[in-house]
Amino acid sequence: MFDVCIIGGGVAGLMLAHSLPDHYKVAILTKHDAMTNNTAFAQGGIAASLGAGDSPSAHAEDTMVATAQHADAERVELMVREGLETVELLLAQGLPYDADDRGFPELGQEGAHRFRRILHAGGDQTGKMLMRFLLEQVKDKAVQLPFHQALELIVEDGRCQGVLVGDAEGRRSTVHAAHIVLATGGIGQLYSQTSNSAIATGDGLSLAYHAGAVLEDLEFVQFHPTVLHLNGRSCGLVSEAVRGEGALLVNRHGKRIMEHVHPLLELAPRDIVARTIEWQYQQFGTVYLDARPIDDFPKKFPSIYLNCRKYGFDPTYELLPVRPGAHFHMGGIQTGDSGETSVPGLYALGETASTGVHGANRLASNSLLEGLAFAKRLADRLQQLPAFVRKRPFGKNSRTREFVLPENLPLNMTEKVGILRDKKELEKFLDAHPLRQFSLRDYSNSDIQDIHRYTASSLIATAAFLRDESRGGHYRMDAPETSAKWTGKVLQLSKHGVKIADRKIEQKETVG
Repeated sequence: MFDVCIIGGGVAGLMLAHSLPDHYKVAILTKHDAMTNNTAFAQGGIAASLGAGDSPSAHAEDTMVATAQHADAERVELMVREGLETVELLLAQGLPYDADDRGFPELGQEGAHRFRRILHAGGDQTGKMLMRFLLEQVKDKAVQLPFHQALELIVEDGRCQGVLVGDAEGRRSTVHAAHIVLATGGIGQLYSQTSNSAIATGDGLSLAYHAGAVLEDLEFVQFHPTVLHLNGRSCGLVSEAVRGEGALLVNRHGKRIMEHVHPLLELAPRDIVARTIEWQYQQFGTVYLDARPIDDFPKKFPSIYLNCRKYGFDPTYELLPVRPGAHFHMGGIQTGDSGETSVPGLYALGETASTGVHGANRLASNSLLEGLAFAKRLADRLQQLPAFVRKRPFGKNSRTREFVLPENLPLNMTEKVGILRDKKELEKFLDAHPLRQFSLRDYSNSDIQDIHRYTASSLIATAAFLRDESRGGHYRMDAPETSAKWTGKVLQLSKHGVKIADRKIEQKETVG
């Protein structure tokens, strides 16, 4: 019996555990080992206004511009202000970072940021070093249960009270807690082209949907512009920080493809860069990243350099073939200011949550900041709530039904629910993959994993079909313009139906 059960062990889940009082009984469930997650893959860093001349106000303004008139302005203010405080706290606690000659953070530059504000560690190994730091902080504070798959949330009397889990041997058990937190990460593996960890299959979306929670902004999927692309396969992310340091995007003739597309060229918002590369790829063939202008590439980007060498490329004198890959989900489980969902007792953090701070297009390196800031907020909130536990028996062994995952689902997601979408193709996808509800516990553990993948895919496709405009990471070729009727409007999906809600997208004059 736990006070808090955290499903997922990336930045958001670990930061929550780190921020809770020592006397709390905390469980952390992960599908794989502790370092297999998207946080560990993060190359760029943490966006925070630490530099001279920078401020939360400037950071908020840059975020709002990038998010295509769809971010929640008040939540953005919370993230940049409290996120900065949280980062400063972690630095004081010993969070590692790359320093300049004076010992100050050597901040990186990334697309759509006016200032150098990307805190990084180990060059391009920020995620790994952040994970190691947080794991060290929580090693004596939480019970860690690796290789435990969340199968179904236990909802009794309108409240989430636990989770049905399966272990590596296929055995089932229930974990009961006063507070259940979904921090399951991203959706990249729903697509055939992705930068994501192998476990990023959208489980949190399906778990929340079947529990009755409201989900929102599911149509907004960010595709990272530059994933190393060889023989039709994604072979590792090439961070936006590489373009921030001077790398260029060129076609097979060596001509820059971002000229006349956007004034920021290679550092334009990600949705624009990704669509340009994908269009060039489909029309004319391979697009290349020319990183040869960067001095000391192996020192600045050691893990990217080693990965390129692994696949036979040397970025110091060769062009790198790249193509966009599914990278980050702006939408997710609808949450309040402190991670609370529409289901009492259930919370969501990190990429699986929709706080509204990313709008229709996430600003580079805001994801780690979001995970840190809202995890700290939820930790503070939980300490104000009374304990609530009503442990009841929960059926877990029927397993009488079977589910077969449709063939080539990731490829169909890429082709029909990817960067370039079309109403007719979305209709075809939904005809073949209609959104359904399942009695999860009646299926085998492996079938439930496939059901979660299927459900998350169908949820995203449904939202993409319903939003008949183009905005940020959602681009409809049959409706290529941004529509005023959709400005400030949020698509909400649940097993009870579809709702269109309003969002406050107007920014205050200053946030300090």
